Amino acid sequence: MSIVNKLFGTHSEHEIKLIMPQVKKILSLRDSFMSLTDDELKHKTVEFKKRLANGEKLDNILPE
Repeated sequence: MSIVNKLFGTHSEHEIKLIMPQVKKILSLRDSFMSLTDDELKHKTVEFKKRLANGEKLDNILPE
């Protein structure tokens, strides 16, 4: 491992640091989604489309 990688980390480590906040949000929603029925999950698509149509950004609903 080079000294640069030791100081700054590898490209992969940098990418992981960037996505970890999203991963934490996704994991925090896991239990609520696990409790939904199949029909409730299907309705989520309709809900997401409405939210996007109302101007919400895709990045905001991405974890869901």
